Amino acid sequence: MRKLILTLIVISTLGFSACEKDAGNINNGGSSSGEGGSLARFTIVNNHLYTIDNENLSVFDVTNTATPVFKSRVNIGFEIEALFPFKDKLFIASRFAMYIYDISNPEQPVQESQVQHFTGCDPVVANDSVAFLTIHGGNACGSSINELNIYDIKDVKNPQLMSNLPMTNPYGLGLKDSILYICDNGAGLRILNVKNPSNPIELATLSDDNYIDVIPSGNLLIGMLTDGIAFLDISDPASPQKLSDIKK
Repeated sequence: MRKLILTLIVISTLGFSACEKDAGNINNGGSSSGEGGSLARFTIVNNHLYTIDNENLSVFDVTNTATPVFKSRVNIGFEIEALFPFKDKLFIASRFAMYIYDISNPEQPVQESQVQHFTGCDPVVANDSVAFLTIHGGNACGSSINELNIYDIKDVKNPQLMSNLPMTNPYGLGLKDSILYICDNGAGLRILNVKNPSNPIELATLSDDNYIDVIPSGNLLIGMLTDGIAFLDISDPASPQKLSDIKK
């Protein structure tokens, strides 16, 4: 029951944030998207819900939320783990690769590229020009590699590895402006300046909690912990300040 309550709090918080964005987008004639972490298995972009299972990406039209309509299914590969939307792209992580899909035609995603990497579990986040991918080993992930990989995706059809950094056991990550937050299991929440992505600079590590994933939402950073949820003020993205937490 406690886990259910924690989950509902996060969903409510993100729902409120998404509603605020929807209002702004409606006023500006734009479109809206949901927010999620780097470990998410579904996301909403412009009235379309994208979900992944072990092998496939499925698309649903949710213009009418009471009656979602299935539109298409695309086979991605094996061991699909997470997806992350950015503008008209979907970044999809598997245990073996990162895939980039174009969703400018929202109901017919088209693969633009893929990057193979060492076997391991790999959350991903991205912006216009760079994708950040963590690889962690242990348990069922099939690898002893633990690192952050940074890819140049200005040519989205030909991603290039720019740099990598050793980590302890990285899980989820989040990006706000030029600040990258990495949940490094056993070390803490690492804060990196990635303004120059080929030479990331570590600014600090918050080691008071064990973070699994983070979701930047405006000036709020929502952290999923191994034992609860934390809320941090990131009005200064480089210096997160913990506001509160809810522990099991």
